[in-house]
Amino acid sequence: MGAYPPWRDENLANIAAGNPDLGLPGLGITTFRPELPELFVDYWGYDIRVDAFKHYETLGMKDHVLFIGQPAPYHRDTTFHCPQSRSKLFLNMYEPIWDDGSDGTPINDSNYFARYVYLLVQNYGEYVRFWEVWNEPDLDIGGNAILLPGQPGNWWENDPPACEVQIQAPVYEYIRLLRITYEVVKTLAPQDYVAVGGLGNPSYLDAILRNTDNPDGGDVDSLYPMKGGAYFDCMSFHSYPHLDGSLRSWSDSIMGFVYNRHSDAALDGLLRRRQAMEEVIFNHGFDGGLYPEKEWILTESNIPRVAFSSDHIGSELAQRNFLMKSLVGSQQSGIRQFHMYSLADVEKVDSADYEFELMGLVLNLSGTMPHSYQRTIAGIGYASMAQLLRGYHFSEEVTNLFALPPEVGGGAFINEEANLRLVLWAKTQFDNSEYASFVYHLPDSISLDVFHKYDWSYSATGVVEDVHGDSIQLTGTPAIFEPEVLTAVRESKTSDQLLVIPNPGFDGRFLIFPGKSFPVQTRVFDLKGKL
Repeated sequence: MGAYPPWRDENLANIAAGNPDLGLPGLGITTFRPELPELFVDYWGYDIRVDAFKHYETLGMKDHVLFIGQPAPYHRDTTFHCPQSRSKLFLNMYEPIWDDGSDGTPINDSNYFARYVYLLVQNYGEYVRFWEVWNEPDLDIGGNAILLPGQPGNWWENDPPACEVQIQAPVYEYIRLLRITYEVVKTLAPQDYVAVGGLGNPSYLDAILRNTDNPDGGDVDSLYPMKGGAYFDCMSFHSYPHLDGSLRSWSDSIMGFVYNRHSDAALDGLLRRRQAMEEVIFNHGFDGGLYPEKEWILTESNIPRVAFSSDHIGSELAQRNFLMKSLVGSQQSGIRQFHMYSLADVEKVDSADYEFELMGLVLNLSGTMPHSYQRTIAGIGYASMAQLLRGYHFSEEVTNLFALPPEVGGGAFINEEANLRLVLWAKTQFDNSEYASFVYHLPDSISLDVFHKYDWSYSATGVVEDVHGDSIQLTGTPAIFEPEVLTAVRESKTSDQLLVIPNPGFDGRFLIFPGKSFPVQTRVFDLKGKL
């Protein structure tokens, strides 16, 4: 979320989710990913943010991700796994997690991390759904995370050295954090999920899954019977396509890189990152067969609005289009939550010197009064997409009916009332360009004459355009199309009595009367009002 004095977290939530009482429309954000490190709550008190979370709830926000870690100075491990750098993890992690309860709690207060998690769940358990253990524990400072099997120093065949990751500790100790979190969370809030900490490297994920929390090399024994995959049920990852090589490829013919710095290449990079992580997870049996599949959340992603490197993508249009397309791609690939980085610019535009300082949905808030803010075009586009798809879920079955050609991105989304919205765009394909144009023709099997079109700026303008005919002009920016339906159908208010799937229907339909058993007579009309 960031810190922007004099703004409080409650003020940030008002502009993120919207607050009707203050006349604030919001940015379409329905959940947060805050941090509550031990060094913060140990000093200020564990209930320091309870009122803020209560406020989030009044705005309709829920299922938050809380990333945890960072011990208070006197609870930090004193071990030096590296000659010049001390471990960043907790002291006494291998003490028993539970005790006999004689001190009034079942948690062992000598296990500082266990106590910290226990108190967090007690205070914030009703608001948090995902407990994310550390932030980017696999951040590679040695350059070996990307090496392939067979290459010296790779992490696939060698456990990541403590000195090569930002936590400055062995992977077994990170697994220990997962195990403690899992035991505590599942005891106090069994419906919640434990997530790894926003991983970026599949090789580190593999190390988690092939090792236990045994400090003696991660081996299985009676005290450490389970490998790391047993101690998390949600896969959290990060994706920054401009950093991970997604937007360029090596060409032997020119002895240099060929660049594809546009939003669809960035989206493809995000989805490839997810696929690479999933392949690792499946290889260790978490595919729904031997072991349950993992849930998925993406807790940091974006591309630059301004490029501070000649290699990187950087434009307002590319950032806007990427975020809008990512909301679609995330649903299509089963990602339950997409968290962009970041809510607001970290710096003022004229003083920024690093691309991560200008990735906000709104301009920098420091020195401004709540609730005065200015959205970026990415913020407008994101809000439009988020608001128009709220309550809608991706339907692969309905998408297939529209037979989208390879040049078209997007899909079909339906809500509980089986109403349909299409998100469509022409795929970008040129380096440093968001230009794309394609005329999409509806299949002969679909007869729809009028669509209501919502473009990227809808959240700012409220403008809706009617599109007639079976041909739709698309650009590189996503737009949402809603078939026009008879007013009588819209106002019938029979959703609690009758469910029609799909609606609109094409080749076939199902009429479902939930919980009812009685004779009925029905008349079915097509979208043109014909019986």
